[in-house]
Amino acid sequence: MASKKKATSFQKAHELTYAVKEVSKDARGNVTVRCLFCVYEGRDIVEVGVAGRKRKQRNDIQYFTKPLTTYKYKSHHEGQHVTSWITYQALSSEEKENYFNECIKKTNTLDHHFDHDKDTYEFFLSTEIVEVIIGDIFFRDNEQLEDIDDDDK
Repeated sequence: MASKKKATSFQKAHELTYAVKEVSKDARGNVTVRCLFCVYEGRDIVEVGVAGRKRKQRNDIQYFTKPLTTYKYKSHHEGQHVTSWITYQALSSEEKENYFNECIKKTNTLDHHFDHDKDTYEFFLSTEIVEVIIGDIFFRDNEQLEDIDDDDK
């Protein structure tokens, strides 16, 4: 008779140790967690064919579902966030708690919304913008600057 293995439940200590965060729990109590490196930094840029890579890079956030094993977290971090993972592991518990505090989510940055490999950017500026706005801000004549200095006194 084969024994049934009990599913590993999510351990709260893994959040700090493996830089993951619980995001949901279904009616059965199954937890879904996501990678905080993916949320705040995005995945490392890796080219197909380099270091045995066979598939195109993904840009989405990694979510983990049961079975929630430490192997899954480590494997993902070692393949997708090499430098960040090494740095994170060397931190103290207090430093790990604050690691993502000052970070902006990758999806909240303009950089996330552009495909730098394929997009070409072309900017058309009218002469009025250059002469009036930029010219007045950076290249004021000396009389105007003296008047401003007099007002400050």
